[in-house]
Amino acid sequence: MTLPSKSKKPPRFYFWRKTLSLSDLNVPRRSKIAIDALRTLSLIPSFLGFLYNSRQALHVPLRDAGGALILQSSQVDYVVASIWCALAGYWNWVLTTSMMRRWIFHYEMSSAIVRLITFIVITWSISAYVNSHNGPDQPIRTWMVNCFIILITDVIRLSIVSDPKYHGKSTHVTDPNLFLKLTVMKVLIYPMSVATCLSVFAVLRQIDQLQYTTSQLMAGPPLLNTAVSLPHATTTSVLILIISSWSSGSYERRNTLRKSALRLLSAHGTSVTVNYRFVLGQPPSAMDQLFTTPKIIKESETFRDMIIVQSSDIELDKSRKVFEALRWAKSADHDYIVKSDDNVFARWDIILKEISVMKKTPYYWKGLTYRNIPIKILPHAKSLQIDYALPNLPAYTHSMLYLFSKDMLDLIVFPPTSPTRRFIKDDGENIAIWLFGFSIQPIHDRRIQDGDNVCENDMIGKRMDRTTDMAKMYFNIVNERPQCTNFDTSVCAICYSCKDKKIGWPTLNLACDQKKGITLKEMSGFDQIAGKSYIHDYTS
Repeated sequence: MTLPSKSKKPPRFYFWRKTLSLSDLNVPRRSKIAIDALRTLSLIPSFLGFLYNSRQALHVPLRDAGGALILQSSQVDYVVASIWCALAGYWNWVLTTSMMRRWIFHYEMSSAIVRLITFIVITWSISAYVNSHNGPDQPIRTWMVNCFIILITDVIRLSIVSDPKYHGKSTHVTDPNLFLKLTVMKVLIYPMSVATCLSVFAVLRQIDQLQYTTSQLMAGPPLLNTAVSLPHATTTSVLILIISSWSSGSYERRNTLRKSALRLLSAHGTSVTVNYRFVLGQPPSAMDQLFTTPKIIKESETFRDMIIVQSSDIELDKSRKVFEALRWAKSADHDYIVKSDDNVFARWDIILKEISVMKKTPYYWKGLTYRNIPIKILPHAKSLQIDYALPNLPAYTHSMLYLFSKDMLDLIVFPPTSPTRRFIKDDGENIAIWLFGFSIQPIHDRRIQDGDNVCENDMIGKRMDRTTDMAKMYFNIVNERPQCTNFDTSVCAICYSCKDKKIGWPTLNLACDQKKGITLKEMSGFDQIAGKSYIHDYTS
């Protein structure tokens, strides 16, 4: 008796097998792993290029990294080059897979593998030649040329050797020309259009911002409210520089400071002559120049407390903006200069009162001081990239608020040796580097603190990202309440006692000397670090 035969079931996901995808090969399983491994080797040049460009993009801060006259590749250049690397890898994979299909169809497996290896070696050699010919500072050109070579090769392959029979069952393909056109659109036109659009958008944006971020090409005096009231010979004069920007958030912070902290300037009495200015750079883009300039001019005419220096306004150029502000402060000729940021609430009444009774000391420099801190573990900086061969930074003050006497400007702005200025992002650390070699040591003041959940009632400077906190602290002061009322005080401020508070700065492996500043608890080779011996007076 013959058993009825069972109907043959279609293979699982059979509809995926009618036409092979761009990554499939119809080969025996024993050969699939070896062939896939060889095909993966074709991606190595593109992968290495993508990895190199991605790493470079993280280490190039500015378009004019080499100076105003040597334009080096920027972050945008390397990002665009990474896009073309990805496209080159995709096209190389498709091309290798398509050629391997044809070889498997016409030759034995061993012969097809030999041809695959030869093809991969040829593509590697072409990529290496293109990279060596263009050099490391032409990432976009390098990978656009690589993509162009692969594109020409793929077009020739599609026009000469392409046939639907290499892609599985072709009974449903009624028009080979239509099959070819669809392949060209899917594999070549669409990916290239995406890469081109992204590249054009990125490059146009860079061109739009290039003239507004090349600080070394900016020359001329500061603009807007540069005239200040002349200091009296019988009084101490102070110039306050508050670093701000063109952003809408900075506009709101400036207005809040005018209504809060800056009103404390009149509470010190008449023994100190005070001038303050908000410091802005040049407009960061053409759009800001077109739409924001009228608002800046109107604000300047209303409050008469703003200057625009010849520097770009982006965050990475903050040190250069501070340097240009100090250059202007040199011409203003005040006894003391205080630098602050527009998101810092300063107790100007206390600061000016202390200045009024202070003996004039040459080369005076005061702020929250850090000493002998290795560059890679700064307590308040996420990253620091400088080209100085320094394992440790010289003693420096936190950039949010610091004070120095006018004779310091002779060393910062007009040094006797006139060295070439180099700039890093943080101006507090940058000033310490500029003063390196003069043996001038800053005076530590723990009352300047950075942190949202840190507040002490004797603080003279606290960073506040919310303008409502500025108004709240000012309300506490004018109503003679402790200034930290209704503020989060759960964490102990650095160099303060942590009794009855959450553990704070001691867990960061920091040690604090109330006179010298903040250091690390343990450092190998501490005795060999320059500046360990504290020299309070530069003239002694």
